[in-house]
Amino acid sequence: MSGIPPESSSLCHVRLSGLLLVLFGLALSSFAAHHLNIILIITDDQSPRNPPTPEYPKLGSPSGFGFGGDRALTPHIDRLAREGMVMTNANVSCPDCSPSRYTTLTGRFAKRSQGAAFKRLFPIGTMARPENNVELGKDEASLPRLLQAAGYTTAWVGKCLILDQEILEKTILWGTPVAPGLNCYPLESDPRTDPKTNHAMRDNQQWWRSRIRKEGFDWVGAVYPGNLLELFNKQSNVHNVEWTTRSVLDFLNTRSPDGEPPFFLYYGTTIPHGPNPCEKSKAGFTNALDSDPSYTGEGYRIDLDYSFMPSRASIKKEVAAAGFDMKHAWLTWFDHSIGAILRKLDERGLARHTLVIVTSDHGTWRYGKTTLYDGGLKVPLVMRWPAGIRPGSSYPHLVLNTDYAATLFDLAGVKLPDTYKLDGLSLAPVLYGEKSGPLREETFHEIGFARAVKTSKWKYIAVRYPQEIQRRIDSGEKFPAFGDAPPNPIPYLVANKYLGYHSSRHNPNYFQKDQLYDLENDPREKTNLIDCHPEVVADLKASLRKHLITFPDRPFGEFTR
Repeated sequence: MSGIPPESSSLCHVRLSGLLLVLFGLALSSFAAHHLNIILIITDDQSPRNPPTPEYPKLGSPSGFGFGGDRALTPHIDRLAREGMVMTNANVSCPDCSPSRYTTLTGRFAKRSQGAAFKRLFPIGTMARPENNVELGKDEASLPRLLQAAGYTTAWVGKCLILDQEILEKTILWGTPVAPGLNCYPLESDPRTDPKTNHAMRDNQQWWRSRIRKEGFDWVGAVYPGNLLELFNKQSNVHNVEWTTRSVLDFLNTRSPDGEPPFFLYYGTTIPHGPNPCEKSKAGFTNALDSDPSYTGEGYRIDLDYSFMPSRASIKKEVAAAGFDMKHAWLTWFDHSIGAILRKLDERGLARHTLVIVTSDHGTWRYGKTTLYDGGLKVPLVMRWPAGIRPGSSYPHLVLNTDYAATLFDLAGVKLPDTYKLDGLSLAPVLYGEKSGPLREETFHEIGFARAVKTSKWKYIAVRYPQEIQRRIDSGEKFPAFGDAPPNPIPYLVANKYLGYHSSRHNPNYFQKDQLYDLENDPREKTNLIDCHPEVVADLKASLRKHLITFPDRPFGEFTR
């Protein structure tokens, strides 16, 4: 297949820094006995079912991915469920794109970010407010770095948004490059007809591939630096599942069935994040299935072979013929990406010893994104590993996305340095079928001004503000709202006013200082029971304090005094 070659097509390892040399000595000793390949696939803004209730695995799609068997066609993801394990109470710790990806790739809570911008925004001694301001720090230890040091070949495809966010915000948007090697072009230009814009986008793609390679990745394919808007080109602001899938297959074509060396592949999709793939105009689904497949993150490409997937027109016909809702055809489109990957694993003789994980960075039901309601916390999660997971199994207990890294380190036999502290638990006993009961009694969650603990039955949410903001609230000051909405007496939980506005409209208790929900009897979290169960509240507050004091010099109201 033609196109821009990935950075380091020879698969040479990045020159190990002093940190990696130390990690290599700690990890390599156990490498020879472990040959597990790993593919971690993360969709963007997807709840497990709409609405996500405790019953969603029984209401159609066996994977819990999509919207139930009566609304979306997902045969390949459902195959993963039949051949693997579905985890029906999977959650993310921080329900926003950047912090969730940070947590997935480090096994650490977002507030532990070593990113320069995050530390500058929230100096030590102040309340840290994680949202889309979290990124990997320079030389920060992570899942890919540690696996690479243990002898894995590591690969990246798809959406980033956890590196150089200030560059994303300022470079092309402002019309002035803030990083050597990045090019600017007019927002309204069309790379299909403007060769200068097309060339600039292709060069920028190479810049980002080189940048990501420095974070512990030997091989980097198709990259979206952030959301599609952050290509800063209106014509290219369309999803292209084939373009990213093609890169995944390119990488798998380099792998040998003998398993030497094993590999870790991170694949972040852009769907279903905006532009909304469900949105239909007179011209069709112009953000997705009815867009021009030649618009890519590297400009306009007419020379790329996408024959490994059905055409977009045939996907729509397939969905219509099966009697499914056409507005969810984007999910079938993504499902065919999974199908292409599974076929390639079979063709290369890699399937048996490859763990495939499909999940999402957070949910969106009832504008739960950037809130601590289950509409934002709960995500679909399915894992298949023929050599290790019993087909057709499920796990109903609490899982957190901090657990992914802990699990992969465990399965790969990687010994971690003493200085690297994970916040997650290994799911290996669950995957092996050795444990069917709960691994954890509770999960910890954070976003903006809010923190929470969640058990299988209860959730407690605390909203607290830094002293200077609380003084402004107490004085009666009003805070900016979104659009034409009147000012608020209390600020939104996050800086994103669009999400704050819609989240507060769909979740009536959004601004309340203390909230308690009975998740078994009120999965939509409509009724705040904070005054009804004082003993439960006391226990959950004590649990929340235990989590919060693990963040030194990060105050959060009375919990850390």
